[in-house]
Amino acid sequence: MLKFLTNLRIVRKLARRSVKRRIKRMILRSRPTREVFSQIYLTNYWGDAETASGNGSRLASTEVFRAEIESFLHGEGVRTLFDAPCGDFNWMKHVKFPDGMRYIGADIVKELIESLREDYKNVDSTSFMVIDIINDPHPRSDIWLCRDGLFHFSFADIFSTLDRFVSSGTPACLLTTHTHISHNTDIRTGFFRPLNLLEAPFRLPKPATTLRDSPLREMERSVGWWRNEEIAEALRRARQAGAT
Repeated sequence: MLKFLTNLRIVRKLARRSVKRRIKRMILRSRPTREVFSQIYLTNYWGDAETASGNGSRLASTEVFRAEIESFLHGEGVRTLFDAPCGDFNWMKHVKFPDGMRYIGADIVKELIESLREDYKNVDSTSFMVIDIINDPHPRSDIWLCRDGLFHFSFADIFSTLDRFVSSGTPACLLTTHTHISHNTDIRTGFFRPLNLLEAPFRLPKPATTLRDSPLREMERSVGWWRNEEIAEALRRARQAGAT
């Protein structure tokens, strides 16, 4: 029995490596973003038993941030929250929203959104949309939350995403940033690197409010609050500098 279990673990490990190599090739060959992230979801690329969205979306990894975002939503009296990418809603479903708040979760993966729509079809205050936040218009809300999203995007796709936010008219956003990083590197969308939005080529101002975020076995990071006007001004300056 022990030998069987050992062999099974080896087979699973080899299968996981094969999946990761295939998705890496998709990214390097510039396959459509929707196709890449759909495969990441459908193959459970991160290999996490609790959530298809990976370690950063586990309940243990979001304990600190769940308390922070819950306090923020209540303190600011948020009436409509746009959460994109929302992933599989694993941790957000444990956040107690203010009474009457409307939640809009969005993700590029159609199969994931269809599953969430079915699970929450009887919850009037919660809805889910298939949206490519890089290229599609964002719905107007009180605030856009983008936790652990932009650091998977290329510089060009980050700028495009921020453009969509500015155009939406949503007054403010909450974005993940690694403030200890002093130099940002570009990647192909679908990979990962730590990202400091205060550094070039984005150079956002210091956020007026910062929420703590401490996922297990991952880099310490924070989620900053910026006004729409601040993002718009940063984009204008980046265009003038030829960064976009």
